Amino acid sequence: MRKGLTLSTRLAILVVSTVVLTAIGVGYLGYRNIAPVAVERTLGAINANAGWQARELSHLVGGAAADLLGFRHIIGIDDLIELSADPSKTEAGGVSLPVWRGRIGRRLALELENKPDFMRYRLIGLADQSRDIVRVEREPDGNVRIVPDSDLAFMNARAFQFGLTARDGETLISGVEFEPIDPKADKNAQHDASQLRPIIRVVTPVFASNGQRFGILTATIDLRRPFQRLNNPVLPSSKIYVVDRRGHYLFHPDAPHGIAASIPSSVKLEFPALAEALDSGRWTPAVIPNRHGDRFGVALQPMRIDDETPLALVEVIPEQDMIRSPMLVWAKSTLIGGSFAVLVAIILSVSFARGLARPLADMTRAVTSLGSGAPLALPRNASGEIGILVEAFSATIREARDKTAALRREKEIFESITTAMAEAVLLIDTNASVLYENPAAMALRTSSTGITGPNWERSIEMFMTDGVTPLPIAQRPGRRALTGELVDRFELVVHVLGSDKYVDVSGNARPIRDADGAISGAVLVFTDVSELKETERRLHQAQKLEAIGQLTGGVAHDFNNMLTVISGTAEILLDELADRPDLVTIAKMIDQAAERGADLTRQLLAFARKQPLQPRSIDVNTVVSNIKQLLRPTIGEHIAIDMQLAPDIDPALIDPSQLSSALLNLAVNSRDAMPDGGKLLFETANVTLDDDYAEHHPEVRPGRYVMIAVSDSGVGMTPEVLEKAFEPFFTTKIVGKGTGLGLSMVYGFVKQSNGHIQIYSEEQHGTTIRLYLPRAESSADVLPPAAPIEGGTETILLVEDDELVRNFALVQLRGLGYRTIAAEDGAAALAEVKRGTPFDLLLTDIIMPGGMNGRELADAVARLRPVKVLYTSGYTENAIVHHGRLDPGVLLLSKPFRRADLARLVRTALTRGDHRPPNDSASTRRKSAAS
Repeated sequence: MRKGLTLSTRLAILVVSTVVLTAIGVGYLGYRNIAPVAVERTLGAINANAGWQARELSHLVGGAAADLLGFRHIIGIDDLIELSADPSKTEAGGVSLPVWRGRIGRRLALELENKPDFMRYRLIGLADQSRDIVRVEREPDGNVRIVPDSDLAFMNARAFQFGLTARDGETLISGVEFEPIDPKADKNAQHDASQLRPIIRVVTPVFASNGQRFGILTATIDLRRPFQRLNNPVLPSSKIYVVDRRGHYLFHPDAPHGIAASIPSSVKLEFPALAEALDSGRWTPAVIPNRHGDRFGVALQPMRIDDETPLALVEVIPEQDMIRSPMLVWAKSTLIGGSFAVLVAIILSVSFARGLARPLADMTRAVTSLGSGAPLALPRNASGEIGILVEAFSATIREARDKTAALRREKEIFESITTAMAEAVLLIDTNASVLYENPAAMALRTSSTGITGPNWERSIEMFMTDGVTPLPIAQRPGRRALTGELVDRFELVVHVLGSDKYVDVSGNARPIRDADGAISGAVLVFTDVSELKETERRLHQAQKLEAIGQLTGGVAHDFNNMLTVISGTAEILLDELADRPDLVTIAKMIDQAAERGADLTRQLLAFARKQPLQPRSIDVNTVVSNIKQLLRPTIGEHIAIDMQLAPDIDPALIDPSQLSSALLNLAVNSRDAMPDGGKLLFETANVTLDDDYAEHHPEVRPGRYVMIAVSDSGVGMTPEVLEKAFEPFFTTKIVGKGTGLGLSMVYGFVKQSNGHIQIYSEEQHGTTIRLYLPRAESSADVLPPAAPIEGGTETILLVEDDELVRNFALVQLRGLGYRTIAAEDGAAALAEVKRGTPFDLLLTDIIMPGGMNGRELADAVARLRPVKVLYTSGYTENAIVHHGRLDPGVLLLSKPFRRADLARLVRTALTRGDHRPPNDSASTRRKSAAS
């Protein structure tokens, strides 16, 4: 501790001198008479406070009048008036009446949200029995709503006529009324004060463009909040009342909730001297008696709006309270005496200042130099408390500089992190204004042309996840976080204004709190999920097609059984009725109908990926070239056919007959899309679908594919048609011109073959469909010629559960010369085998009742004796078809079949080797794979 007289000692001497002089001054001035000064100042204070409160109410009502005059010129109001006045018109300005009402309602609702003391806005028509045309109101919970048509009401006649007396551009102010807070309550019933609210209406007339009076615009102000502020007057002992033109109480501090609707008295009765002042609107603050003779200081201030005086404020204070507290005058006297004492203290302290002046001046210069960043030059030889202060100040400055450097480093780290983040980061203040946005957020609100608005709010607009419904301001994540809500995984659509850029975003929002726990802002972090949404949409479309495919396969078995009998019977009739031309025509019609039904079933199974495929290594150029020969008579001369076939094309592992059918279907669709002629192009190429492509198309395996593209110059597809193009039974053709199964069959066939299909189409610019076929590892096979049709004398064990199909097959086999033994299910057939019945071929259906399918029957028979097998079915499921392909060595006669198909495959089966049953482990693996 440095030696010398300390600062505290010197200040103590100075304070003692000041206190002594102050006490002398106060004692002298205490003898003065303070009562007249106290009364005069108190009256001035309550008069100023009443005047201020009256002006506040005047500004509130005046603001409503200005709003109404402004609303008269908002966009769409003239169109709304025109449509409401003339019901024969359906649109004005290109917009219908409901749309105009909705837009103007939203405009008024936005105004009402920002004015908590306003209760409602109404636009009321004269021609519609004074019924609301547009009405927005604040509900009891504080939310603002646009009243729907079903809830629109009629204004009471008195209030409506009051508005009709005004001239164009004039506003009228109603008196104060009390109405129930609950809109559903009976307005004529008696209500408790807590159920009422005082209101005041501001009205302006509305004239049509032709000068005729159309109706009125009204604003209703809820006076509860302004009245509640009157409960806290400037002087604790004063009271403020609000009265109407006749002196009746509207607000009384002693009434429940301050609402004076139930108080029968009036201020004229309480203070008779105010009667004339209320009528004239002029009053000078004075002390007057009440009806009981007690004296009060009274100030009266009318609330004036133009020439209207709808209410007045009266502030009173008891006279004894004005005189009993002379502290105001005493405080003034104290100030005078204190000033005198300070003046004397300054004179006395001059002698002490010399010892303090130099170090204090040095300290001042040192503090001044802090802002410029200059080195800190503190006094070096200061003694006493100044020396201690210098040391403490120096330590504080060093600590502050260290903390500032640390904060600067943290800021740099924060900015480095947010700059590197792919997610958009926003910091907002309590007014939802953006304080900080990282580059990702800036990029999000920048259009594809590189143009962006000056700030976040003026750069974008927000919608719900449907991309159409505007997101209300109160539901925006930042606004919700500012209320203290923790917002997680919100989803919305951001539209960059002035562009066609729409972005799906998802993220979180959290409030930011200060040291006291109060919310000082919010932080938002969100991610662009547009690509994820698109992937989900494609996956959903694929799942929908998969589900439809599961349904279509179930009808195939029974339907094909019926078609087998129908087509076979028609074939027999054609042979037997050769000499009856009239009946032959009917038989041909039956046969053609059955053939169309069979085609339909095959297309359904192709879409469902349930058809048995026999893929081979083929040369797709050969298949495409053959298709060109078949197409010319089908599509007509008005369409040019061109081919661009890659010479080094890889072989494809595909069923050649199904590929030919698929290409024919695509060509026919292209023909229908070019009714006035055009160009049909076939292309082949080797392509590689990489990992990036597979990431955007989850059903695709990366690798090499053989591509066939079919393009036309037709009308193209709309986006809506393109989305449903592969769905079965969906067609844009007229009734009778298409089944809607062409593209769905191609889709199912390609998918079942482990391939991929894509459509590229634009309206009026044609369509291109690309088939990506799996590449074969071996060279292309040469297809064998068809076997001749012939019968035989062998014995055939026929197993078929459908009686009609069984009888039909028996007739056909016996007509070909074969001996036949019939069994209705696997158990009956196995019993024949165990009895030793001789036969040369087992012809069995695959799907049968009784717990044993055709494959299991063949295996059981093969364990008892050597057997040759031919399967038949309309729907194979997984018995002999796995991964969409027939098991090796399996012969299948697909239903419905004709006699030629039956004869050819029976001869082929009889020339093949015996069927060999699998061992137990292989059988177990097959059953597991099937399940």
